[in-house]
Amino acid sequence: MRPIIGVTSSFMAEEGRSPRSYVNAAYTDAIFAAGGIPQPIPAPPEPNDELIEEILARYDGILFTGGPDIDPRHYGQPRHSRTEVMHVRRERFELAFFRKADLWQKPILSICLGCQISNVARGGSLVQHVDDLPRESPVQHYRPDHTSAYHEVEVERDSRLAEIVGTTRFEVNSRHHQIVDRQHIGGRLRPVAFAPDGVVEAAEDRDGQFLVAVQWHPEDLTDREEHLRLFKALVEASRSG
Repeated sequence: MRPIIGVTSSFMAEEGRSPRSYVNAAYTDAIFAAGGIPQPIPAPPEPNDELIEEILARYDGILFTGGPDIDPRHYGQPRHSRTEVMHVRRERFELAFFRKADLWQKPILSICLGCQISNVARGGSLVQHVDDLPRESPVQHYRPDHTSAYHEVEVERDSRLAEIVGTTRFEVNSRHHQIVDRQHIGGRLRPVAFAPDGVVEAAEDRDGQFLVAVQWHPEDLTDREEHLRLFKALVEASRSG
């Protein structure tokens, strides 16, 4: 049986239009390609602990997807002028949903915003705009037109991530202006991949739980085996779990 992978959904509420929950097809296509069955998880209007547990119980693994920024009040900072917070409906649900999935030790793959949620939900903080960070050799992590920039990452040899992708250096795509604060990493998270400028590009659970959080967008690079392997690893962990 193919494991069922829950995929968090974007939420948009624009004036004059009906609110929408949606998932980019690249995420669900990647899960199909990896041997799983994806199911979008829309953020409920009023999540509570009982509802979150009932939703979570239906899935073998969880994929946390990309999106806008987390409100910095969750990590004790005022809002930067470049921070564009996600809709409160999605934010309220996903932080609580991650914490419950983490507590239940569900296999988790977190992408971009998902990487940041993983860090904040475990008590870490973010740098709200990467260009504000002093760096000796700045790398382009985002483009103003929201298309992907590209750069290499270097992965710690003894990490789960290196075992999954089968290499310690490879190219990633990049569409993020916020980053995990290397000085304030969430509890039990280990940074394991870095851009050439030292920015944290991936983190994983220190204690062996399947939690892999990456800052890039592997769903758009599944034609490259090292990126598809991330989804295959999530599916395999969900099958065996």
